[in-house]
Amino acid sequence: MFSNFKVRTGLLLVLSFMSILALGVTVLGWYSVKGGSADIKNLERVALHQLQDVRKAYVGVLRAVIRIDSSINAISAETARTEAQAATTLLADARKSFASYQGSPKLTENAKQAETALARDFAAYAASVENMGQAAAANDQAKYLQIKTQDATQASAALIRSLEAFETYANGRSDSFVTASEQRARMMDIVLVALAVLIVLSIVGSYMFLNRQLLRPLQRAGNLFDRIAAGDLTQRVEARSNNEIGQLFAALRRMQESLTRTVTAVRTGVDEINVGAREISAGNTDLSSRTEQQAASLEETAASMEELAGTVRQNADNARQANQLAASSMEVAQRGGSAVSEVVGTMQEISASSKKISEIVSVIDGIAFQTNILALNAAVEAARAGEQGKGFAVVAGEVRSLAQRSAQAAKEIKGLIEDSVSKVGAGSQQVERAGATMQEIVQSVKRVTDIMGEISAASQEQSTGIEQVNRAVTQMDEVTQQNAALVEEAAAAAGSLQEQAVKLAEAVAVFRLQGGGEVIDVRSRQIGASRQAPRVGVSNERPPEHKPAAVAAPAEPEQAPAQSTAQQPLKRPVALPSATAAPAAARPAAVRPATTGHSASAGAKPAAAPLTPRAGRSKPAAGAAASHAATPAASTERPAARREAPPAAEPTLRPSATRRNQSAEDDWESF
Repeated sequence: MFSNFKVRTGLLLVLSFMSILALGVTVLGWYSVKGGSADIKNLERVALHQLQDVRKAYVGVLRAVIRIDSSINAISAETARTEAQAATTLLADARKSFASYQGSPKLTENAKQAETALARDFAAYAASVENMGQAAAANDQAKYLQIKTQDATQASAALIRSLEAFETYANGRSDSFVTASEQRARMMDIVLVALAVLIVLSIVGSYMFLNRQLLRPLQRAGNLFDRIAAGDLTQRVEARSNNEIGQLFAALRRMQESLTRTVTAVRTGVDEINVGAREISAGNTDLSSRTEQQAASLEETAASMEELAGTVRQNADNARQANQLAASSMEVAQRGGSAVSEVVGTMQEISASSKKISEIVSVIDGIAFQTNILALNAAVEAARAGEQGKGFAVVAGEVRSLAQRSAQAAKEIKGLIEDSVSKVGAGSQQVERAGATMQEIVQSVKRVTDIMGEISAASQEQSTGIEQVNRAVTQMDEVTQQNAALVEEAAAAAGSLQEQAVKLAEAVAVFRLQGGGEVIDVRSRQIGASRQAPRVGVSNERPPEHKPAAVAAPAEPEQAPAQSTAQQPLKRPVALPSATAAPAAARPAAVRPATTGHSASAGAKPAAAPLTPRAGRSKPAAGAAASHAATPAASTERPAARREAPPAAEPTLRPSATRRNQSAEDDWESF
């Protein structure tokens, strides 16, 4: 029934049902709180306000009666008057309290008779008390006693009965409010328990519904994903509904089918890649045929190096002489530095003298300023006549004193200036000596320049020798580049294809398909054992992009054990098989494009390693001759060593080979 039920619809129904239950609980809570609040308000109105006002009014009347009795029995007229006023005030307050009671909302229609009797009896008793107060104010004791014993007593008894009846009804009404509130609370307890049970049942039902419609299918989908991630593609995927979960299982089934087709295609392609690796493996044997041509170039290189050594010795002698001259130049420079130091000291002394002159000038300036002030004062004093001439005399004395100080300062300035002139003269002489020293330095530099000219001539001779070495190396490079290109391409292609075949086999080995399926083990295949690959020929034309970078590619014997194992057969040139050695030159074959540079690890390193140790191979001719005497059995040793070697570090290829490898990688990705 619920197999095609939409997950979205189910979630909306569950949320709607839960929302309705929450709304019902909210409404019931609001109703219960509102009823309780009304009961509390009614109880407060009856118990606190109405009964309190009635009792306050009755007590006020009784206190007024007591004050009236005190006024009638007072000794003095003032006390009687005071008590009468207090009684009048108490009676007025009692009437106000009773009026407040009458102004409040009434309880019910059933209490109307008791409320009417209470109002009548209170009015009668208050009137009797008022009459008692008037009689007491008139000091009419006979009338006072008559009202008190007859009218007031009867009215008080009637008021007490009415008050008791009203209190009895009001207390009963309060009890009814409390009872109604308790009944409502019990009813709410029952309703809330029922709602709680309903909520629990709805939660259980919702969980069962969601577990059946959502959680179990998702768990089953998760298990299928785990099995596919583990490589198991044999599990059947069924879509049992048309909702969102069914759509998920349908997509999962399509993904499993696509993975099955992909894995089957990859397993088929692994064997084809292995065949291509076997066809390329024989190309590495061509390297040994190039060593004889390198021997002659090495002899020329040795002769050029002897000439270069003689030139280097001559340059060394010149360098020693230049070193001695540099030492003498250094001493002269030191003397010049000392002279400059003396000049600096003299200039520092001149600077100190200048500072003193500045200070003395400042003193003279201050004295001049004070002299101006005293002169002004003297003018003022001179303006005064008579007995005040004494002040002028004092001022004149101060002016003369300041003039003397100014003269002394001028003398000091003159002496300092003369001293500075003499020191400047000494500094000039020292500068002349420094100039002579610098002239000596210049002569030494000229001599160094001459020797450097001889070094330049020797360097020219070295350049000539280097050109001869370069021509010899170029001749070696023409042959070596052809070997390097062939070995690099063949080794990289064979190694990378074989390595990729192993990686592909390992990658698809984790998948299990329906009906079984063989996992290809490329490591166990014997490359070159099933058939003999043809020899790959190389054109004698040198590729423009193959520079000596490949020849100078350093070998790294410490990288992996596989490289050392693979290099051992290359120490002795391997002879070509007899079936392919003769027609190799007549039928050159096109070289397959190399695969990606990152895949050429196990094959490229062993092939390029013999190109680097130039100094170690002093007898290349002997190695080349040994290559023709080697047995055909040696040709089978290299493929075996390459098959056993694990993937090693990536070789450093030239840009041209990298471009070819990049194109081969694009071809493999498209495959």
